[in-house]
Amino acid sequence: MARRTLVRVLVVTAMLVAAAPAGAATVSAFGLTGSGPIGITLDSAGNVYTANNAVNTVSKLSAGGGGAAGAPWPVAVGGSPRGIVYTDAGSVFISNDVGSVSRILTSTGSPFGLPWPVATTGLTPIGIAADRAGNVYTANLNSDSVTRVSTAGAATTFATTGANPMALAFDRDGNLYTANDSSGSVSKFTAAGTPAGAPWPVSFGLAAEGITVDSSGNVWVATDTSHAVSKITPAGTVTTIPLGVGTLPKGITVDSAGNVYTANAGNATVSKITPSGTVSTIASGGGMSGTTGITIDRDGNLFVSNYNGADVSKITPVGGDIQPAPPETPAAPSATAGDGAATVTVPANQTDRRYGAPSSYTVSAVEDPGRTCTVTPPATSCTVSGLTNGTAYTFTARANLNSWETGASNASVAVTPTVTPTPTPTPTPTPGQSPASIPTATVSVTKVSRAVTRRGVTITSTVSVSGAGTITQRATSGTRKLKTWCRVTARTSAAGARTLTCTLGRAGRKALREAALRLTLRTTFTPAGGDAVTRQRAVAIPRRR
Repeated sequence: MARRTLVRVLVVTAMLVAAAPAGAATVSAFGLTGSGPIGITLDSAGNVYTANNAVNTVSKLSAGGGGAAGAPWPVAVGGSPRGIVYTDAGSVFISNDVGSVSRILTSTGSPFGLPWPVATTGLTPIGIAADRAGNVYTANLNSDSVTRVSTAGAATTFATTGANPMALAFDRDGNLYTANDSSGSVSKFTAAGTPAGAPWPVSFGLAAEGITVDSSGNVWVATDTSHAVSKITPAGTVTTIPLGVGTLPKGITVDSAGNVYTANAGNATVSKITPSGTVSTIASGGGMSGTTGITIDRDGNLFVSNYNGADVSKITPVGGDIQPAPPETPAAPSATAGDGAATVTVPANQTDRRYGAPSSYTVSAVEDPGRTCTVTPPATSCTVSGLTNGTAYTFTARANLNSWETGASNASVAVTPTVTPTPTPTPTPTPGQSPASIPTATVSVTKVSRAVTRRGVTITSTVSVSGAGTITQRATSGTRKLKTWCRVTARTSAAGARTLTCTLGRAGRKALREAALRLTLRTTFTPAGGDAVTRQRAVAIPRRR
């Protein structure tokens, strides 16, 4: 297959069908941009940004139709900017098809310093998207790959795709899809960059230009030279829907009701496809010319970038014909560890214009997704139980809004459940002894480490005691019959810290080759006078062959 070196960019509105009659929406001029705007995105305040391919700049148009932002906008970026995406970090990221990604702070218009712009690992980055953590991904047209760029500017190859990927999109579970133009296919990858199993990749034989994913996991692809949209179900079933009047669909987006919208560059129209596949033209005329990019806001307004007109048009719904953008994903929760459990607090999610306030939140442990709990407002937290003491956990939250469940939030900071210490017993005075004169023994265990060699396993800990006496430490596993893996005894003549080494030896090493060990380290201090005290800690030793 011949390698593509020239991308379809310039479109002429007179080349195909004349503009369709006005649809069920109002088209108005929103603001001027630099020449040749292609990519378009919105920030959280409703400001609009465009990647101006013909003049190598990014424009900002103020929310509410305030026109172009003042200096330093438009901001110069790398050569031939194509895609643009906003992230919660307050930045827009731009794919420059000369082979780089630029980053601009939206509040000031300041380009980030080194290492930005970041060179991509593939040739001709076109489409761009961001995950929940703020990392950005580019579809590299001329190297059949996806580059991942971290928030710190580290670029790595994330995946290999079908021929000539043009665009990419995430679903709410963090899977990434690429629209592969020359191979007429869609590839799917997990959040780790692993190719999904059958039926992916799905081939449908049409030139793939833009891509979006609805809340049910259906993938919608704008197939521009076929003047159609292809729908791919999660099972891989393909339905191709001709747009009728609409020609050369480039950009594509979806609202919270599952309606799909395309920006049709061939005749400057916007098409709507309902979930059942009914097509209508909802916007035409009104100054639109060479419509390429499209996005949707929280009020159900569409914004399109006009390549030929060097401006942005706003499409306002009439009678609810366009629904708001999909609901926002919650912010990262916080967590507090307990004994075999963690209490997770979820920040209130934004009230959605279509679905209202969330009725509940589903919290899940990232390391053990089967461990969940539900937050039902007005409560703000819930407790995830059944966790393993000594193991670190992070947690995500999804907001449930009527029939909609959002994607997972970013993960919380890791917390580690621990065993609740056994309370120190209160000494009982002997006849004639005052309570104040009873010695109270204390013991604490810190700095527990594990060492695994080819021949043995040891657990080393620092034990602090309150006076003279005997320290006994043993590691046990809670099988049906209690098994002691190691035991060590030390004597101390005064208060202070001692280092103890409990050796599991070859038996422990042999067990680790079969499975991880989850042990309880029980440390007892018997003072020269008074009652013994005990502390215990969970110790996990990963399997090692």
